[in-house]
Amino acid sequence: MLDETLSLTVAFLLIAMGIYMLFATHLFPLRIGSVCRGLLHLFRRKKGTKAGEISPFEALSAALGGSVGTGNIAGVASAIALGGPGAVFWMWVSGIIGMATKYAEVLLAMRYRKRDADGVPIGGTMYCILLGMGKGAAPLAMLFALFTLLASLGCGNMVQVNTIASAVSEAARSFSPGVDARLVAGITGALTAAALGSVLLGGAKRVCSASAYVVPFMSALYIGATLWVIARFSDRLPEVFRLIFSSAFGFEQIAGGVAGFSLSRALRVGMTRGVFSNEAGIGAAPMAYASARCNDPVEQAMMGIFEVFVDTILICTLTALMVLASGVSIPYGDADASGMAIALGALATVAPLNAAGVFLAVCVALFAFSSMLGWSLYGVRAAEFLMGAKGVRAFRIAFLICAFFGALLEIAPVWRLGETFNSLMALPNLVMLLTLAPQVRHDTREYLALHRIPKRNAL
Repeated sequence: MLDETLSLTVAFLLIAMGIYMLFATHLFPLRIGSVCRGLLHLFRRKKGTKAGEISPFEALSAALGGSVGTGNIAGVASAIALGGPGAVFWMWVSGIIGMATKYAEVLLAMRYRKRDADGVPIGGTMYCILLGMGKGAAPLAMLFALFTLLASLGCGNMVQVNTIASAVSEAARSFSPGVDARLVAGITGALTAAALGSVLLGGAKRVCSASAYVVPFMSALYIGATLWVIARFSDRLPEVFRLIFSSAFGFEQIAGGVAGFSLSRALRVGMTRGVFSNEAGIGAAPMAYASARCNDPVEQAMMGIFEVFVDTILICTLTALMVLASGVSIPYGDADASGMAIALGALATVAPLNAAGVFLAVCVALFAFSSMLGWSLYGVRAAEFLMGAKGVRAFRIAFLICAFFGALLEIAPVWRLGETFNSLMALPNLVMLLTLAPQVRHDTREYLALHRIPKRNAL
């Protein structure tokens, strides 16, 4: 009960911070033309790259890998079951708000980053607190790093590898019902740990380079499947959008009024699922962006805007449209509804059930593995901040051990603990954002003046 209360409290604090940052930045995340121009400039190839430096695209891939996960599939489907189709609308709202928060986080991480012994830029909330708020705030920085370390081993590792093992076991059972699920899980854990080890030993550069291959591939694979389902039932889209908007404000009674959804329920479920899906305000992704080869904090922060757009506005929306347009049965009002089963049912409308199950297992495995890559980077940064180089080596060993045993554990307690540390990460980050908001406002205003962008020209 305590972890649920904490998660809900943090979710609403994140929403409040997003609204504040949206106006503090003069609605900058909504300036589509300016953001697109900034992103194009950022993607231009730059010469003179130093060893160990990370490109802006690699940083984006690592951050996307950490945020895009099974929540974009199962989380969205179960949100519709719990909050009704209207939850999708409030998920969009949370995405728009989250863009402003992620923009501010990344900007500050770039502004207050430093270089390690090898000259590679590093940063994140702990450095923002230490360098921006002063040494008196060092305990707050250490708390954030500790929560990050624990969250990376929990939600960022054991939960993810357990999800991979479950998906692989289910796919194996669809072909051979008598297969030993525990044996499959053990083999999956060992293979996952081996794959992670080959990446982690190469440092942050190799983690981000691997993400640059895995994330675009998995995203294209899943997006292609959702578009296939949506195209198959495209004639239903007008009704789907009507249902989303009418249900968002409690005007639509689902299932003949048996499970009608109020405005408060749709808003609560949609907003909270949205903010935890894109992880805006948690403080994790800025650790990847701060290592990027970029000298303009505002332009790099635009990557944060784009990340939230891809995560929430694009992938979550496609999942929602696939589920609602397919006509698959949705157990509205059931808090224990399996989002993965709903998504599988939607995919099975265009492919045989076995094939759909294997495809979904592959997607889940790729999404979870990319999350592990992203969170391994965050854990390394936290360990380095707390314990130095020796801490990094110890963390990598612990991460690989957790990757093996996480596949075999009963995951519910680990999931609850990981979510708690995720929520706790947000608290020091929110204090930092509120304290350093004037810096965000100043840098944004300076960028607007330098590029002569009218402040009122939001869209």
